Amino acid sequence: MNLMIAFCCVQYKMTPEEAIHAATINSAYAMGISETHGSIAVGKKANILITKEIPGYSFIPYSFGSNLIETVIINGKVVVG
Repeated sequence: MNLMIAFCCVQYKMTPEEAIHAATINSAYAMGISETHGSIAVGKKANILITKEIPGYSFIPYSFGSNLIETVIINGKVVVG
C-alpha cells in the first residue's frame, strides 16, 4: 500500500492526505463496508497500523522503500509488533 500511496502522490499529484483517504475510508466506501471499516471510530473494526517515529503523515508516500510499520492490529488484536 505504501507504493500505491506513493504513486498517487507522484503520478496523480494527490496530496499525502488525499492519497491516505483514498486508501482507507474512500476504499471502504467503494467496497460498501465504510460502516465498519476505513477509519478509526467507536463501533468500527480495530484494524490499524502504528508506524515507527516519523515527522508526519506526509512522510509516508515518499518513504515507500523502507518499512515504517511497527505494529499491526487486526480486529483489536496485535498480529505484528
